[in-house]
Amino acid sequence: MEVDLTLIPTVEANDGEKKVAKMHSIISQFTEEQMSRYECFRRSTLHKSNMKKLLESITGIKNMNNDDPRLSVVSGIAKMFVGELVETARLVMVKRNETGHIRPCHIRESYRRLKLQGKVPQRTAPRFFR
Repeated sequence: MEVDLTLIPTVEANDGEKKVAKMHSIISQFTEEQMSRYECFRRSTLHKSNMKKLLESITGIKNMNNDDPRLSVVSGIAKMFVGELVETARLVMVKRNETGHIRPCHIRESYRRLKLQGKVPQRTAPRFFR
């Protein structure tokens, strides 16, 4: 089921109550399966220890605090990427007329499609060792 966004009034950025009302109206149009996936997405989190290791390997900064705001930013971006990957994998499943759980072949195809769309970050510096 597609959510019809044309039925929902546009909201200005500084109007919090209207934003909440818009979100509730979108959520009210979800099917039971979509609602279940949305709840799982809201509850999910990426472990700070993993994000800390990733950020330390990228930036070279050692002994980073767990309350560092950069960890929250990296975690948010990673969560959005995983969400996009899963959403695209679901579309792959629909196109192939498959049901059930997402399998690795769906994730690989999803990653391939996202890479073609330019949504996967590319390495800017060459690798010295393999």
